[in-house]
Amino acid sequence: MDGDGSPPAQPIRGEMAERIRAYDWTATALGGAETWPPSLKATISLILGCGFPMIALWGRNLIQVYNDGYRDLMGLKHPAGLGQPTRACWPEVWHINGPIYERVWRGETFTFEDAVYPLTRSGSLEDAWFTLTYSPLRDDSGEVAGILVTLFETTARVLADRALRESEARFRAELERQVQERTAELQASRDLLKATMDSSMDMIQVFEAVRDASGEIVDFQWLLNNHTSESRYGEVSGQSLLERNPGVVQEGIFDTFKRVTETGQPSMAERRYVHEQFDGWFFQCAVKLGDGVATTTKEISAWKAAQEEVFRLRDEIAQAALHESEERFRALARLIPVLLWRSDETGQHNSLNEAWLAYTGQTLEQSQAGGWIDAIHPDDRAKAGQVFRAGREQQRLIEVQQRIRRHDGHYRWFLVRQAPIVDAEGQVTQWIGAAMDIHDLHDLQERQSVLVAELQHRTRNLLGVVRSIAHQTMVQTGPTERFREQFNDRLAALSRVQGLLSRSEQEPITLRTLIRTELEALGGGDFADRIHVAGPLVRLRKASVQTLALAVHELATNARKYGALTTENGRLSVTWRADRDAFGGGSLLVEWIEEGIRRPRDAQSRMRRGYGRELIERAMPYALNAKTRYELGETRLLCAIELPLGERFGEMSTA
Repeated sequence: MDGDGSPPAQPIRGEMAERIRAYDWTATALGGAETWPPSLKATISLILGCGFPMIALWGRNLIQVYNDGYRDLMGLKHPAGLGQPTRACWPEVWHINGPIYERVWRGETFTFEDAVYPLTRSGSLEDAWFTLTYSPLRDDSGEVAGILVTLFETTARVLADRALRESEARFRAELERQVQERTAELQASRDLLKATMDSSMDMIQVFEAVRDASGEIVDFQWLLNNHTSESRYGEVSGQSLLERNPGVVQEGIFDTFKRVTETGQPSMAERRYVHEQFDGWFFQCAVKLGDGVATTTKEISAWKAAQEEVFRLRDEIAQAALHESEERFRALARLIPVLLWRSDETGQHNSLNEAWLAYTGQTLEQSQAGGWIDAIHPDDRAKAGQVFRAGREQQRLIEVQQRIRRHDGHYRWFLVRQAPIVDAEGQVTQWIGAAMDIHDLHDLQERQSVLVAELQHRTRNLLGVVRSIAHQTMVQTGPTERFREQFNDRLAALSRVQGLLSRSEQEPITLRTLIRTELEALGGGDFADRIHVAGPLVRLRKASVQTLALAVHELATNARKYGALTTENGRLSVTWRADRDAFGGGSLLVEWIEEGIRRPRDAQSRMRRGYGRELIERAMPYALNAKTRYELGETRLLCAIELPLGERFGEMSTA
């Protein structure tokens, strides 16, 4: 299968490839094949395409996945061994393999030649010999995630060698016992031994030690070569090893032969020999034979080349997967309109998107090794550093609000988050971070705080006005039905004012709007032909609306109950004009004129002493710095209010 889990254009064929595709992996610790990481998929594709027996042990449970060559070595343990933890499949050798697996999991690689394993693969326990290599398999993040075992069975050769050695031992004992009597039989046995040796495809040689006067081994000479060895060396019997192959000194082979001869301890070694007529990899076993050594040498150049190709392909696949991951991150980073970055496990930046570089004006080099902190507002750097250090130490999500400098020197508020990416072992391998512009939201929150404070201030003022209205009305009416009527009427006027104030952000309050609102609330539409309202556009400041609205309400109420709107010939005129001075200030004159009124004497008395007149003549001068004039005659009423334009009251606009 391909590295991305999809079937390749030309799928790998063979029994094990089909079995792996058909196997229900969801019943194992590996999970469904569609969830496998690219490194596992690449490893399986690799072993299925290799002619050597290979098995991959994946995950801490060491789940078995093997190729056709390994299947032939399993005997009756196949097919149950596929997808099975290796300890459950091979319990008889766990005491051997268990410690090896632990060291390989820590990153070590081991090669064993002719290692013996007691196996139960044909129904009974039997010894088998293998030449094998254990090497770590790493996941996409470079951590060890499994073990690759490459091997071939050498049981037949080992048994043949053992039989040969046993035969040599019997022959040697017999030779020593009968050396004086059986010279002829010795020669026949030598011929027989050579014939046996010639049947081997490996190079088999016998060397005799050459000693100086002190008994020190100074050379070896050939005693015997099999046919395979002669095809390489030619006829070399009796020749000096050091003269014919001086490279054995440089490669340590001469010292090995001396040690085996002197200690009797056999030696097995894998070497690359590039001397004389040789250029390749060889596996050599040396055992003591008389005063010398017998060696069996097998060329393993093809096997080593295959092993190196396996590792090369594995690394190539891993690099390709890493490159693909990098490209995906860069493509995603270019699409997302936020500042993105990716850091290594220590928190040092190693990749940023175009948005960060374009916004800050930094180069990629300037942002490395903590250089990004220069783009943070000086007042926010200490907090940012503390939050990031704590997050990395605790391996948790990092979140902080901070100001980041734009390339033009302007700072904007950002919501910054950075999250850890962990591997299967729970270790942080990298950090992914993003910064989102929340400057407008931050300003809105500050404005909201100001508005809430203003609302609280207005509410306190409004409660003060309500208490004042209640007190003044009670003074004039006492706790009677008339008090309830007038108090509710004035609260309704106050409510209308609050309605205008609530819409003032979207719809500025004008003097004309305020006057029309009060007149229409008292039924002014029924007297539209007798009411004249005129004047320029004047926008009122919020602080002045409440007091002015209550004054207009009192005037309108009196006009409706006692004034010009109570008679058929009555007329009401509300006009205003503004005078500007050279300093941007000036004054606004509002004139309320009622003509054609006829009032009972008690009504005139109430108007002279009423709440409305007190509001106009006392409250407005105090609250708005106004100048007022109130003239009430038998048929005419004039109320003139002069207000200062500017910061305290309002402004005139011709728009």
